[in-house]
Amino acid sequence: MSFEYNDETFKKIQNVELEMLKEVDRICRKYDIIYELDGGTLLGAVRYGGFIPWDDDIDIRMLRKDYDKFCEVCQNEFGDKYFWQTYHTDSGYRWEYGRVLKNNTKFFRSDHEMIKSRNGIFLDIFPCDNMPEKGFSKSIFNLRSFIARKIGYSVVGARYEKNILKKLAYKLLALIPMRLVAKEYDKLSQKYAGIETKYVRTTGWHWKQESKGYLRSWLTDYEEIKFEDMVAFAPKDTDGFLRYMYGDDYMTPPPVDKRKPQHLATLIEFGEE
Repeated sequence: MSFEYNDETFKKIQNVELEMLKEVDRICRKYDIIYELDGGTLLGAVRYGGFIPWDDDIDIRMLRKDYDKFCEVCQNEFGDKYFWQTYHTDSGYRWEYGRVLKNNTKFFRSDHEMIKSRNGIFLDIFPCDNMPEKGFSKSIFNLRSFIARKIGYSVVGARYEKNILKKLAYKLLALIPMRLVAKEYDKLSQKYAGIETKYVRTTGWHWKQESKGYLRSWLTDYEEIKFEDMVAFAPKDTDGFLRYMYGDDYMTPPPVDKRKPQHLATLIEFGEE
């Protein structure tokens, strides 16, 4: 099937993702799991009461303890409709964070065709791990996170990186088995597990604030917020969180030419309606 990224298809993607968020919300409420809208999803809730009109995904965050509990219960709750994708459930998956896939759908991301993992329209869930507040230990923790993330990305960089030296580095990193990267992510998640640190981060995500860390209180002090036709969870200090991520003018939309989806695809199929 040929794919055209038109307004109708874009709205269908958002509707499928909203359906997935409702299912995640149902499970979290049932098992007392705390989650919060993250990034552009939270920004959209504050600025528009739902999706940013040109946003093509949903992101949420959880502290590690809630993420682990979600991992334990979600697949039985999902049944045959959704698949919980992590590096433990899909040997071809190369990212540290989990992903809810809708079965019988397809979403082939541009420039990611070499990744041999299960595929579908998705919702990302970012686990947040304890991290040092400052000093050499924080630098080492962030460096280990950076290297693990780059190994996961290496198969993409080995093909599409334009800088010759970086391309060579990616080709070398691509020789490292993902099972070793998975072990490293597991070690990082447990490194400071027994300490209630002031800051937390997702070790497998590249957003610039990750290395600085997010206040733990942003993930423990929460409130409900409207998102489209449902109610989801958000940091109680939503303003502080969004200022930290996007700056003081986060309510100002970008120029028209920057209002584009982030996950361009070569093929999207919605499966059975």
